[in-house]
Amino acid sequence: MRENGRSMVEMLGVLAIIGVLSVGAMSGYSKAMLKYKLNKQTEQLNSILTGIILHRHEWRTTQGRLYLKNYFVQLGFVPEDMDQDNTDYLYDVFNNKILINTSGANDDGTMSSVGVNYYIDTSASFEVCQNIYQTVKGFADNLYRIVISGQSNDGASGTSYSTSFYGKQHCTGNYKCLANISVSDIYDTCQFCKNSKTCSIWFSAKMDDF
Repeated sequence: MRENGRSMVEMLGVLAIIGVLSVGAMSGYSKAMLKYKLNKQTEQLNSILTGIILHRHEWRTTQGRLYLKNYFVQLGFVPEDMDQDNTDYLYDVFNNKILINTSGANDDGTMSSVGVNYYIDTSASFEVCQNIYQTVKGFADNLYRIVISGQSNDGASGTSYSTSFYGKQHCTGNYKCLANISVSDIYDTCQFCKNSKTCSIWFSAKMDDF
């Protein structure tokens, strides 16, 4: 009597092929999902920055730090999915926290700028950082400065800062210009974020800039 069927070797070969295809499919899916999220993050950030540029002058006479999430939500510059709780924070598509507030101080005690503190806490921190810089570069004509701060992975206390890049109206002397930042500059700058225990990016617009 003859028995027809596949041998154990053939079955193992088929399973191996299926495993390789599955790994490839998962890798492709992960890359596609990351690309989707980065595009979504760009849309979110573009909306927020547009609101800041258009309305930054409205706090020129205010004193003390103000947190402005609710203001921009009511104006429609914050996508609905970014407003997740009753705190002052917004959340991007990666669930990173974003804080919009007035900062700095003039001689008379009034605030000097409106800015965003972007707290990056994700496995894709390097890609997120690069995406933020690429997006913010498009607003170089109206922004004051962008800089990364964070705590190193070696557990050292204190906060260190990366190189600052300045907007068009403030890019003088030895200051590095945001408008001229290259892909290589962004890559090198975001290594700071990639290699830090904590990482946040601060960018702001001066209230008196027109």
